[in-house]
Amino acid sequence: MATTRRELLSAYLRKRDFTKTTEPEVHEGEANRQLVIQQHFATRLHYDLRLEISGVLVSWAVTRGPSANPKDKRLAVRTEDHPIGYGTFEGTIPKGQYGGGTVVLWESTTYKPINGDPALALEKGEIKFASEGSRLRGRWVLVRMKSNERNENWLLIKERDAFIESDDSLAHRFKTGVFSGLTSDQIAHPKQQLQLAKAKPVNRDLVPAFIVPQLCETSDVVPTGPDWAFELKYDGYRIILAVGGGTCIAYTRSGLDWSSKFPAIVQAAAALPFKSAVLDGEAVIFDNKGLADFPALIEALEQRKNKRIIGVFFDLLELDGVDFRRTPYTVRKGKLKQLLGDDPVLRYADHIMGHGDAMLENVVAAGGEGVIAKKCNGLYRSGRSADWIKIKTNLRTDVMVVGIMPSTKHESFASLLAARETDKGLAYVGRIGTGYNARARRILEPLIVQTILKEPSLLNREKLPHGAMFLSKPFAAEVRFGGWTKDKQMRQARFINLQNDRVKPTSNAAKRPAELKQSQSSWRISHPDRVLFPDCGVTKAMIARYYQLIWTRLAPHLENRPVSLLRVPDAIDKEVFFQRHALKGMSEGIQTFGPKDEEYFALDGEKGLATAVQFGTVELHGWNGVLPQLDHPDRMIFDLDPDEALPFTSVKAAALVLRDYLAAAGLESWPLLSGGKGIHLVVPLNRSNPSADVELFCSVFAKSIAAEKSKVFVATISKSKRIGKILIDYLRNREKATAIVPWSVRARPGAPIATPVSWVTLHQCTSPRQFNIKNFPENDEWSTFWEKDQHIQSRTLIALQERLEQN
Repeated sequence: MATTRRELLSAYLRKRDFTKTTEPEVHEGEANRQLVIQQHFATRLHYDLRLEISGVLVSWAVTRGPSANPKDKRLAVRTEDHPIGYGTFEGTIPKGQYGGGTVVLWESTTYKPINGDPALALEKGEIKFASEGSRLRGRWVLVRMKSNERNENWLLIKERDAFIESDDSLAHRFKTGVFSGLTSDQIAHPKQQLQLAKAKPVNRDLVPAFIVPQLCETSDVVPTGPDWAFELKYDGYRIILAVGGGTCIAYTRSGLDWSSKFPAIVQAAAALPFKSAVLDGEAVIFDNKGLADFPALIEALEQRKNKRIIGVFFDLLELDGVDFRRTPYTVRKGKLKQLLGDDPVLRYADHIMGHGDAMLENVVAAGGEGVIAKKCNGLYRSGRSADWIKIKTNLRTDVMVVGIMPSTKHESFASLLAARETDKGLAYVGRIGTGYNARARRILEPLIVQTILKEPSLLNREKLPHGAMFLSKPFAAEVRFGGWTKDKQMRQARFINLQNDRVKPTSNAAKRPAELKQSQSSWRISHPDRVLFPDCGVTKAMIARYYQLIWTRLAPHLENRPVSLLRVPDAIDKEVFFQRHALKGMSEGIQTFGPKDEEYFALDGEKGLATAVQFGTVELHGWNGVLPQLDHPDRMIFDLDPDEALPFTSVKAAALVLRDYLAAAGLESWPLLSGGKGIHLVVPLNRSNPSADVELFCSVFAKSIAAEKSKVFVATISKSKRIGKILIDYLRNREKATAIVPWSVRARPGAPIATPVSWVTLHQCTSPRQFNIKNFPENDEWSTFWEKDQHIQSRTLIALQERLEQN
């Protein structure tokens, strides 16, 4: 006979007197792979890890708390099983009772088993799982130790994935409850809960306590799928309204009492027809276009013109003593809409289900702040959570860089000073503080060598920062920024590129295609007049000139990257060679690595490329990793290889489908016209994922999409299965596999190039061979490619595996 839950919980029941403790008694509850960590201040501080297995919370006391550093092996002592209802417990266990002390709900989430049935894994003594929490993230393993001691000792170890950390600070960084936002002292002494403001003539015993608000993660990608709802992002002040007993307190996000600053909101909320409630929203002023006007809000607060300020509310946390934070987002919103009705001062923040891309486009067109994506079934968690994602509208503009702020960290500069032309002259518009990766500094440093101390002629020189240095030759640049302040300064400005690539730091920068024939390569090339492309007359010298002109665009994709070369000794219609190892005589600019019997190589700068071209190279194929850490790729590639009979319009449509699937996985992709038959989708990575994880993701991703969209895609190489379909070639992500490098020439008729384009440009293209060495684009539409900081999340990989199994 199977063991009942009550039998499993017999030790739990025996140790507690439920007339004295508020801990939950046994109830059935729902078995849903619950994962809970409770910070327990008893005889000494420890952390209780609980996993739902077989309808109970199997529990371990982790002495020092979890560590996300894989080098740390935390002792986890097995304790008695707990009822599922214990997963929501936060409070104080009386002194003298078993476990007497304060319990803080440190993490509450779900987990995915990795090594099969958790009950069998528990019995065998090794449980591998992936946590989907906001604090405990990624893959973990519990391993039972061999011991003759009375206690059953295990080790809790973080597995290597995107969520590893270099120290053991995880447990100590979070000191509050994941839902309540309260510390252990505030839970133990309720009357001392966060009240940071001066006393007000309010009966606080009737007003609910302040709740720390939930915050957003930030992303450049709009999540897709039916699990997401979208709200406007309001540019105002975050407020938490605590209403009760006919009175109201308006808290800021940090717990300050700002009731006096929002009298109309407080008065309207106090009159609402319920006993008590806690609402989450934003205090804003709308302009005549219906957009939130933050400068006007600041002005109203400074001048005490508070009646113009209204509240827009998007969440209900508590109502008449009932905690709504553990109910899904859509349920909370429905109840909130009923409460607020059509109150002009307390507005309900509406949302739409899905269609986030279209909503963001409309917000951008209207000049709005952005959108917030929220998981429909998400719970409300104090602190930052991936259940809420902020996607801001990034405005772009062209500016003149007129100066720099010197660096205190031994860098070439700390920030750039920007100005814009007006009808009355040049006006300073603020600092450009970010966007300076290695490529950007390489472009900018030659332009900021010449500085002068005399200030330029600016209309608003009083706004210039102290200690600025000014350029003798200002230059144009393109920036992305978050909006304009009241005094016409850019907020959160980020460098993108030199304006339209018109100003280049070195003589070998990309020039207009029309200048290709007139340009003289400084590379030493033998047989320069040899015609490599008989159909269009392109010579070896022309290939050399193209590569020298395009070098600054090509370099970020080629530097320190192992390569294979397609060499054309005579012409493309004759014998060609694919070369993985350096030839004898290839020395200048060639960087070799690996054992001598299988030595690979990379091209060391422009000299290396010149050497490759001298040896007849036309095509450049690169690995997905760069030296010295080849086992952590900085990109992954999906090659859309269509059946010959399919039109290019079908391939473009397929690329958009894959783009949206990748975006749903939190990954932004860039399209590359292959110069052959299809399109490559290239995804930059921040090198936190090991090769094995990237290869596994690509395989599972491609196979799952092919299974779901079987009328469009296949994921098998067999050409017989590809008739009328498009192959998602994911094998280019295997170890030592290569893919064509952006801007590489292709050894095909017409001398086409593998061209990086934007999604907008792709829509206008009619062929994957749209561009060649004679008409290549003037601008690099991938100028921000390497700025993207993203990785494959472990929960994404697990979800894809499950989806593939279901199909």
